[in-house]
Amino acid sequence: MTAVLNAAPATTVAALRSSKLASFEKDGVRNKSIDTKFWRGNGEMATPSLHGDMPQPAFRDEDRKSNWKSQTDAIDRNARQNLPPYMIIGAGSGIVLYLAKYSLYGLALLLGPGRDKYAAAAIEIDLGTVPEGKNAVFTWRGKPLFIRHRTQEEIDKSKAANVSQMRDPQTDAERCVNEKFLICLGVCTHLGCVPIAHAGDWKGYYCPCHGSHYDTCARIMKGPAPLNLEVPKHEFITEDVVIIGKED
Repeated sequence: MTAVLNAAPATTVAALRSSKLASFEKDGVRNKSIDTKFWRGNGEMATPSLHGDMPQPAFRDEDRKSNWKSQTDAIDRNARQNLPPYMIIGAGSGIVLYLAKYSLYGLALLLGPGRDKYAAAAIEIDLGTVPEGKNAVFTWRGKPLFIRHRTQEEIDKSKAANVSQMRDPQTDAERCVNEKFLICLGVCTHLGCVPIAHAGDWKGYYCPCHGSHYDTCARIMKGPAPLNLEVPKHEFITEDVVIIGKED
């Protein structure tokens, strides 16, 4: 019984062996070479196999490169081949962000306060930032705003001036709510030029365009200007903080 079982596998293998495999045998002994017109076997490959009659693939470099773009996914290709799409995506994203920026800016202007509201807006200024004897320039409603921290000498000289002989008579107290600070617009009342501080015959303001001279209280003393420099409406919250242009 044991002899029958041992002989069974060999019988089965012999029955399954194809006629093509048998052609590689001669006198019951396998040939050392299985050369065919398609390929040649070397080393262990010399042993016949069931696929010995099939041609060996030719892994040639030109075959690998031919039509390779259509055989691979774009992600698997060389990054250099993906550069044009990346450039298009980047440029498109930049254009979209640029348009979105100005769209939001336009929407903000549309929904925000009008220019008339901005023009009537008041500003708050800390007078502690203006040193004594200096003239600071701010912007208010699109115009230069002068704030002068006057010295005691300038205050005394302004108060001692003869108001009756002035072209646009105003006392120092009428123009300066706080005598230490002169607040006026830096626009010459002649033709709208911007005067120079600490210049002119009275060392107040001087307009070099046509020679208008103002004193340290910004009153016209000499030249073609018809009026004193305008004093905007202002209110002191504290001794060192003032609000310019506050409406009632």
